[in-house]
Amino acid sequence: MSLTYTTADTDPERRGEQRQAAKIKIALSLLDGPSAGQVMHLLSNDRSYSGVSFTTPQPLAIGQNCMVTLETSDQVFARFMARVVRQRVMDDGSAEVAVQFRRQIAA
Repeated sequence: MSLTYTTADTDPERRGEQRQAAKIKIALSLLDGPSAGQVMHLLSNDRSYSGVSFTTPQPLAIGQNCMVTLETSDQVFARFMARVVRQRVMDDGSAEVAVQFRRQIAA
């Protein structure tokens, strides 16, 4: 399996906080770029205080702005403006994407 790794940082392994595995329901709303307005319903791979990672059906753009809504089975518990900071594109065209929270907004 070959991977294409892209990042906004010069060091792809640089992280501000420790990540923890977590399966959280996410509604990812893309705010700019060619897919602006698209909403994807995903599960997180892991999370930290400053961001979350997940797998998307196709790659996103580094620096792309999005809104991340974290959900339980019956309610929204947090909503953030976020930015794509890194991703790994998989052979099947999907991408493991990490976003950094920019600010929390009303849920």
